[in-house]
Amino acid sequence: MKSGPKSKAMFDRATRALSGGVSSNFRYWGDDSTLVVKNAKGAYLWDQDDKRYVDYRLGFGPVILGHARQEISDHISEAMTIGNCFAMTNEYEIRVAEKIKKMAGVDLVRMTNTGTEATMGAMRIARAFTGRDKILKFDGAYHGFHDYSLWNTYPPTSGVGYKNAPFLVPQGSGIPRSVGDLMYSLPFNNKEILEKKLKERWHEIACIIVEPLLGNQASIMPQDGFLDFVRDQCTKYGIVMIMDEVKTGFRIAKGGAQQYFNVKADLVTYAKCLGNGFPAAAIAGQKNIMGEVGPGKIPHGGTYGGNVVAMAAADKVLDLIEAGELDKVNDHGKKLKAGWKKILDSAGVPYVIQGADAMPGIVFTEEKVCTEYSHWANGDHDTYDSIIDKCIEKGVMPDCDSREPWFISSCHTDKDLEFVLGVFEESVREVIK
Repeated sequence: MKSGPKSKAMFDRATRALSGGVSSNFRYWGDDSTLVVKNAKGAYLWDQDDKRYVDYRLGFGPVILGHARQEISDHISEAMTIGNCFAMTNEYEIRVAEKIKKMAGVDLVRMTNTGTEATMGAMRIARAFTGRDKILKFDGAYHGFHDYSLWNTYPPTSGVGYKNAPFLVPQGSGIPRSVGDLMYSLPFNNKEILEKKLKERWHEIACIIVEPLLGNQASIMPQDGFLDFVRDQCTKYGIVMIMDEVKTGFRIAKGGAQQYFNVKADLVTYAKCLGNGFPAAAIAGQKNIMGEVGPGKIPHGGTYGGNVVAMAAADKVLDLIEAGELDKVNDHGKKLKAGWKKILDSAGVPYVIQGADAMPGIVFTEEKVCTEYSHWANGDHDTYDSIIDKCIEKGVMPDCDSREPWFISSCHTDKDLEFVLGVFEESVREVIK
């Protein structure tokens, strides 16, 4: 896919002011392909050349209620009349915390700005609370862009060694090897390997941080009982269970993955859907741990955490989700998955459709079900990438990275679905001869 002349000119301008022309490496698609947005509304996004796309990226997932949602914008405009940043608590912040408590079944909340800040803070809280230093995560899981999370997020399968004792591979340069000495990464959905590691090393491990479904692996789902097993092992060994709900929170259910999978974590991290695109995030959890966060105890802070604009956005977002917006999201996701199945069955290509209805993914693979990173990594990503490239050319925009699921908003309609499935079918036929 190539960008149009106006998008290309705007991107060239960006390269003279922004490193690489972007503010995040994930936004760079190539010198001739990186789009620059002109505007967005509802389920649609327009580039600088006024080409419209049905948007299934949704900013990597946050925009669950649609772009420029009027009720949210109006609520923010009203809230801004009192100011925005005080380095003091405000009423909107309190209201959001109360709603998170009610919807997610947690005791106490701390506000922050991004998912990266939330997971980084949760790890620190777990270390302080347990007096232990090491973090255990799972291969393929992404927990934000900080040094304690960027291990085995996207490694070459030949580089991680034997799955019973995988090597740690940093995501890129600049991540100190010494940080890796404080990390373990194991295969997702493998109780046996996890149990063995905990028997050997439980006394070192402060927390197990887990994406309840692997949102950076086209939404690999936990097998029955796996999250319950993690919960039981954490309780057994006094390890803090952190459920990273940056992607799933307030998306796959009103109470997030804790409600969806009926598993209660010690700490939970939220971002993305909490603000519908505004920088709202939170660390939440049970009182025995979160009650220890405070002056003279466990440190946590941030200048912009709980600012009025982000909190007013979250305040209205949670009201709309509580009122039933997720029904529209899940209904569209179910229909999209059914349409994919029909098209791919006809194409005769081996595939897996997986994930919750609100964030489903596709992997072209001979596997009957993907349960861990290696299953996804060994899939046919070239075919998927080629199909998605054609979809984007034709005006349907999931992310061009095969790791990402398709994110659904409550603004996607049946009319959109008809167009999207037509484009998807046409793209599949052009790629799979």
